[in-house]
Amino acid sequence: MSGLAHYLEDEGLSTTVVALVREHVAKMSPPRAIWVPFEMGRPFATPNDAALQQRVLKAALALLDEPTSEPLLRDFAEESNDLQGDLSWEFPGRLDAGSVLAEALSVLPVWEKARARTNRTTFGISGFSPETAVEFIQRYLSPDPMPNPKGMAPVSRARFSVDDIKVFYLEAALANGGRPSSFQLNEWFWKQTLAGKMILDFQDAAHLGEDKNLRMIAGSLVPPERTYEYL
Repeated sequence: MSGLAHYLEDEGLSTTVVALVREHVAKMSPPRAIWVPFEMGRPFATPNDAALQQRVLKAALALLDEPTSEPLLRDFAEESNDLQGDLSWEFPGRLDAGSVLAEALSVLPVWEKARARTNRTTFGISGFSPETAVEFIQRYLSPDPMPNPKGMAPVSRARFSVDDIKVFYLEAALANGGRPSSFQLNEWFWKQTLAGKMILDFQDAAHLGEDKNLRMIAGSLVPPERTYEYL
């Protein structure tokens, strides 16, 4: 959006940007931008909070009234109430901390309960079972990687295995219902599970590895804000 703002301004159109990653917008320096401290994918904060969304929009549009010859970057002062979430929520099971695979196996019955409750799942694009997807990622860059079934390139299988692992854990987290926020669920997954740590390590190794195809997907494995925290 910051780059597009420069092109639009060159054509005579005034722009203002609502930015989620402050480092990016500071480097790109669009003429006007407001940084918001919200979760990635939610530039206007919590869904259905019309009052907060209007305040974000008005703050962004107010930059158009500020006379300046230099790039203007303001910080939005409020935080989304989505950061708090459901204080009564906790993972409806006990995670085995012995290994990533043991942890995944301990999540399996909780996930099956969640699937039975909702009668749906978005798991399955890798073609693996949950525990096999975990093992595939765990061994992908090892001297003894798992054989890759026919029908999908190894790097695609890795990408989809990561997606399936995240879905597996997050669906299991809702086995008892409740209304945890997506921020709350992501805080739990990336900071409290061995699977989250494994994916972060895998992304780091993929960035540094020699496989150019794996490097191409590395940036899409983990939400950017989690990468910044990890580094």
